[in-house]
Amino acid sequence: MADQYTPKDMLEFAKLRRQEIADEKKAFGTFSAFKNGLLSEDLFLRKQINDAIQHGIDISEDSVKAAGDFGEAQKKSGDAIAAYLPDITSAGVAGGGMLEDVLGMIPGFGQVAIGAVALFKVTSRIREAITDTRKELGVSYINAALITAENKVLATIADGYGLSVSDISNAQSAIREDLGASVRESLDLSVNFARTAAATGQTSVQLGDTLSLMESISSSSREVLLNQIRTNAAMIEAAGVAPALVMQDLADNAEFFAQFAKDGGSNIIGAGIAARKLGLEMSTVVGITESLLDFESSIEAQLEASMLLGRNINMDKARQLAFTGDIEGMQREILKQVGGEAEFAKMNYLQRKKLAAAAGTNVENLARMVRNNTAGGTAGAVGAAVGGGRSQEISLLESMDRSMRTVAKEI
Repeated sequence: MADQYTPKDMLEFAKLRRQEIADEKKAFGTFSAFKNGLLSEDLFLRKQINDAIQHGIDISEDSVKAAGDFGEAQKKSGDAIAAYLPDITSAGVAGGGMLEDVLGMIPGFGQVAIGAVALFKVTSRIREAITDTRKELGVSYINAALITAENKVLATIADGYGLSVSDISNAQSAIREDLGASVRESLDLSVNFARTAAATGQTSVQLGDTLSLMESISSSSREVLLNQIRTNAAMIEAAGVAPALVMQDLADNAEFFAQFAKDGGSNIIGAGIAARKLGLEMSTVVGITESLLDFESSIEAQLEASMLLGRNINMDKARQLAFTGDIEGMQREILKQVGGEAEFAKMNYLQRKKLAAAAGTNVENLARMVRNNTAGGTAGAVGAAVGGGRSQEISLLESMDRSMRTVAKEI
């Protein structure tokens, strides 16, 4: 009789039997299928099918029969389990696939029959997880069960991106607390949020600040803005700067960002990159901008510097660029007026002090700007990253992103 059917026939039979079990589960519910041994049989068949497809291990008639026997063995304890553990009955009915998903993740479930004692331990863990969710969110038992189940699925998807359960949990907490989102929104956004936090080197709380900042100047959805933040992080890294530094600079200077940001904030991001390449924090650039836009004091400082240096110091262009929001251009113009490191080194104390005042900063920061303004160090790297020089890399990033989304959907 064993020669009557080929392994291919048995593979098709196993698939057909799984479809029959799926139909029964749909008709009578997940817990009913569990109590009657169908989930156990289904898991056994699923393993056989996966082994056949992925590893080329043939399915025999005996293995298909063993799946049925496994289900029958588990069925004998079904009524006792239902009477002893009423909570799992409600979770199975209310939570849809929750029971099946959780049981499917238990190591060894597909190899040994689940007895009442083993199931009690599993149910206790489910209860604890649901109770923790209820305490944290203040929702009903049924909603807590559904959220707990959905978080297990999200954790599986997140694992494909190299993220942990705690990353997802922290993301959901930040979304609810810092962005004022609902529980449903925090679930939907959590994987993308956690991915972006990892890509930018920020904590969930820091990313919440950055996302709020981006929302203040954009009407795009949060999903779109998170994707934009990841693209910005790739651009910053391409310029040789740690994305977390620039992103944190933006969050720490939210008012400045809101005042001067254009084109989705790309001008301020470019300015942040340029500042870091010059060894400055964004707060220093903010101070320079504000000083230059205090026209009366700025012009007075400019005239004093010109007189002491014996050459014309003209910050008109820098002030114009600051006024129009071209903060990166403003930094370049200041360096143009200041001159090179050799020239700066020849100045005396008072000349340096007055020149720094004309540039809207102090001597220490001005010296750092001059020293770090090496050929190709600032303008070249920033220009290559912000302009078209990195189009292929950004295109590759987007392609990888689409691929990972496809994998996540399959999971």
